Amino acid sequence: MAKRKSFDEKTKGMHKSRKLIIDTVFGRTDNNQTQFGYEGEAEKKREVGEIWTDKDGKEWEQKEGYKTNVTRMDDIRAYLDKLSNCSKEDCTIVQYSAADKKLIRKTGMCTTCLAKFEQGLKEDGTYPFYEDYKITRNKLAYVRELKDRYEEALSGVSKQIEFLNEDGTLQTWTWDVDIEKVKEDLQKDIDGAYEAIELLIHRKTLLEEKLIELNHSELIKK
Repeated sequence: MAKRKSFDEKTKGMHKSRKLIIDTVFGRTDNNQTQFGYEGEAEKKREVGEIWTDKDGKEWEQKEGYKTNVTRMDDIRAYLDKLSNCSKEDCTIVQYSAADKKLIRKTGMCTTCLAKFEQGLKEDGTYPFYEDYKITRNKLAYVRELKDRYEEALSGVSKQIEFLNEDGTLQTWTWDVDIEKVKEDLQKDIDGAYEAIELLIHRKTLLEEKLIELNHSELIKK
């Protein structure tokens, strides 16, 4: 079995700025920098597995060759747990299916809890507005992305396109099209996208007001 490389061996030759980022995240030190979280304090040797709190109230755990911010890791674990488990406190599902996991990442609920939740919305008359709101938000995201693509295309449109060959030579292609007409068409698409975005934002606002009126402000997404 190959001998496990130390941190210094792994980062040998690494760009200084990248190594500094890694050192900062993991609280590592070298001969030229002060340990993250202990500025002005003498370096203290810690045993692997030792947990302590620094002067700023941050909790750390010593690993083999580096230390980790326990609080930060707890936040990460909580976030990952949120992506992996149904948010409903009364959820009775013991083992999630692939469909459950996919839906949890998207809605925060498993298939069973989401079905119950939406049934409740149907019973109190909220569901049509809730469904319209979801569709409107999806349309808004799509049109915004489309607008960005149009604007990117417009900024890069040119009569000629240059390609760098493998041998280092430059090859130029010329389009047999009316570039000004292409730009004009792209600008029309961009203007149309802006108009659609304005209308969708207005519709989204009206639906949010309706959801608040129906006492379901928790359905509104930021």
